[in-house]
Amino acid sequence: MKKIAIIGAGSTMFTRQILSSLYCYRELAELQVTLEDLDQAALSRTLALAHKMLTQEGLPTKLITATTNQKEALTGADCVINCIQVGGLAPWKLDIEIPRKYNVDQEVGDTLGPGGIFRALRQIPPMLSILDDMERLCPDALFINYANPLAPLTWAATQYSDITSIGLCYGVTYTVAQLAGYLGFGPWVEHPHTPEAWDQLMYSPIPDNIDVLFGGINHMTWILQMLVDGVDRTDEIAGILAKPKVLAADGVRCEILRHFGYWSTENHWHCSDYVPYFRKNAAMIERFVPHRWNLLQLEEQIHRRDTEIIDRQLRGEQSIRVEKTVLNAPKIIHAMCTGQTAKINGNIRNNGLISNLPPECIVEVPIFVDRSGLHPTRVGTLPPQCAALNRSMISVQELIVEAALNYRKEAAFHAICLDPLTAAVCTLDEIAKMFDELWQAQQPWLQPYWG
Repeated sequence: MKKIAIIGAGSTMFTRQILSSLYCYRELAELQVTLEDLDQAALSRTLALAHKMLTQEGLPTKLITATTNQKEALTGADCVINCIQVGGLAPWKLDIEIPRKYNVDQEVGDTLGPGGIFRALRQIPPMLSILDDMERLCPDALFINYANPLAPLTWAATQYSDITSIGLCYGVTYTVAQLAGYLGFGPWVEHPHTPEAWDQLMYSPIPDNIDVLFGGINHMTWILQMLVDGVDRTDEIAGILAKPKVLAADGVRCEILRHFGYWSTENHWHCSDYVPYFRKNAAMIERFVPHRWNLLQLEEQIHRRDTEIIDRQLRGEQSIRVEKTVLNAPKIIHAMCTGQTAKINGNIRNNGLISNLPPECIVEVPIFVDRSGLHPTRVGTLPPQCAALNRSMISVQELIVEAALNYRKEAAFHAICLDPLTAAVCTLDEIAKMFDELWQAQQPWLQPYWG
């Protein structure tokens, strides 16, 4: 593996984390990276910071180049990382604010719900153009998708193209590191409710003495077994229900554990968006999620803070942190370049890896990576109640993919009708009105592809 292309690299903060994790591996000191983004100003800023980092680490700046031409970036690439966010924060605000008028109060709105569905409608068409170019310019490259909603985008990629695709998310790492802290097997890891807590999360790996078996779908993956120093401690997970500090920090997931018997990703704010039990009205939200997260607002805070940090780094007043993070793309690249096996959580086409989920859906399972590629673990059968919750999300994802691949507006409407939170709150007439309002408001980002 000699060349990496990062598409959507104008996101300076995320690209900085990918690059700093890559180049902390000295075996990758000759790796070529091409950054691509349509926003020339944002791209130039990312490139300037990348060159500062290389200089700081004693590496030649020629290793990293930048272009606004997608085809140029992809030509000859061995790995392509997709981190696009169509429209930035502006359409995300609409994803949250318009459904709230119809009493669909999403905490995050980037995975399921009206917000996640419309984000997918914006994100999938330009992703397909990346895959089209890859088939011509780098057909043997690995496509790594970081863009949300992760499962529908990765599903669309695998259904649309023969390019090898994987979706990556740090939710499993974050969940297990946090669960270890809850159980006293590791340090306490806060939810990322502030920029500082987000930083802690990015540098909070799973303790080396802990191994887990997990399976499910992105943002609803189940911890099936937990070994600590080789000893099975899975039965102790239920004990966190007796810990007031955990109940206060993670009430929604504790309710899922209490009634369904298993701990899952993602944090309790995320989790409350995907099921019909916690957000039907203001009283329920106050009971189960009294402290709001507002990821959109947090992203704005992080952007303001990191803009100041990057300004100082560009002026040479502050060093750039070059250290391994919880991001898995650098681990994959390192394993494929060196042959040193890495274990990651990855999202790939099921094909029987989890026997009681649809074969065509995208599942999140342990994957071993070496020079020969990706080797997923066959998890087997999930507990039926866990699989049923997964399938409630998978049904929505299937309609999202149908809508985006075939430009079928009706399928997108049906996806929102079947969304668990929306269906718990709205009548079908209300859903139709909400859908039409979202559709009209999002035309600046939909129209280039949907017409």
